[in-house]
Amino acid sequence: NLNNTFNNNEDKPLKKVKKAQNFNYSYFLAASISLGIIICIVVLFLTYNSLSNYFAFPTTNNEIQNNNLNIKEDESIPLNENTNKNITGILKEIDSENNIVHLYDPVFHKNYALKIIGSTELKNEFDSPLSLIEFKIGDIVNFSFDSTNKLIYLKKSSDAFYEENISNYTIDKTNNVFKLDDKTYSLGKNLTIYNNVVEITLDDINPLDTLNIKGFNNTIYYIEIKKGHGTIKLINKPEIDDATLEIDRDIFKPLSESDTINVKEGLHKIVIRSNNTIPFVKEIEVISGQETTVDLSGIQNKKGTVLFKSTISDYNLYINNILETSKEPLSLSYGAYNIRVEKEGYLPFETQISINKPQTIIQINLEKIEKMGKLNITSNPAEAQVFVDNVFVGYTPFEYKLPYGTHNIVLKKTGYLDFNLSNITIGENDSIFNVTMHQESTSSTTTTSEPTTQSEPVIPE
Repeated sequence: NLNNTFNNNEDKPLKKVKKAQNFNYSYFLAASISLGIIICIVVLFLTYNSLSNYFAFPTTNNEIQNNNLNIKEDESIPLNENTNKNITGILKEIDSENNIVHLYDPVFHKNYALKIIGSTELKNEFDSPLSLIEFKIGDIVNFSFDSTNKLIYLKKSSDAFYEENISNYTIDKTNNVFKLDDKTYSLGKNLTIYNNVVEITLDDINPLDTLNIKGFNNTIYYIEIKKGHGTIKLINKPEIDDATLEIDRDIFKPLSESDTINVKEGLHKIVIRSNNTIPFVKEIEVISGQETTVDLSGIQNKKGTVLFKSTISDYNLYINNILETSKEPLSLSYGAYNIRVEKEGYLPFETQISINKPQTIIQINLEKIEKMGKLNITSNPAEAQVFVDNVFVGYTPFEYKLPYGTHNIVLKKTGYLDFNLSNITIGENDSIFNVTMHQESTSSTTTTSEPTTQSEPVIPE
């Protein structure tokens, strides 16, 4: 029984589960504490990195480079007191997300990438506080940094010059000289030029561009195109000899010599004028670096009313050799025209006219064509004077054209009696006469020969 009792007593501790649970809880507690410590370390590390953007925690150069400062080996930053304090440079880039500024030292031709921290002083040229967003690319600044490449201060330089909205300038790219009125500047070796947010070269600047410039010591280190230029292209130009192109009452040139014109960006007023057209007016907006097309097909000619006056009706009117079928008066565009009027039985009427006023009157004079017959006279002796209707017309032998009808013909020669052909009818057939004249000393009887006719008609000359 005792053995059984002992055995029973020995079995009791083995049945205690609580003792094993207390042992496992301690390990769990230790593991939890360890995990908490690890979490705290991670949180502190993250907090340190976050606060390092604002407070000057010591950092190595390798850490700075790992933060995307991109300092090249050949642009290593000297870290002695004589070179990292009160440097005058140009602000080249601002990385607001990482609080990093990129600066250029024009004296030693070095580039810097430096971090702005909470203790960094940001001031203007009058030592008044500024925010980072108040600094601009191209600003001339004084700056200083510590051995960990953190900015101690960044100030706008009081020695800098800044010219805004300049347009009357010349650039000598050969000698790197910039002239503005009576001022002459040098162009810096590491000159930065921007058109909006795009970096460009000196060759991209047009004399029409309006610029902002920044620099110091009479040297320009930054140029910004404040207002650029674009191109106007004229299409569907009409052929107008005297037309002129006018832009903003500033540009005047013949339309025939204008295809593309460079102008400043912005709104422009185009006017095209000529003596023969209604003024063409159009407002356009030109965008920097772009071509703006202007269609001139809408130019309208001035028109005038043309009235034709004539005693003859039912004639054919040709304008520039084209038969005009519309009724008179006509409406014609200003300009020069060739006018021809034809009617059967009349000589053609032709003239040149110029339409340059609201109304023009053209007088048409048609001459009726007379039918002509042929008169052929020979005489014995020859070289007798011939008079037709008391008008001397020539010597025999003689050939002459006369209008249809009755005519009186007289032949005269010195030493001979006059020979009269009275009431001779000239018609479709040729009238032919062979006349023998008598000397004055002989009988004064006048002989009249009978005319012979020829059936072939003769066309008047």
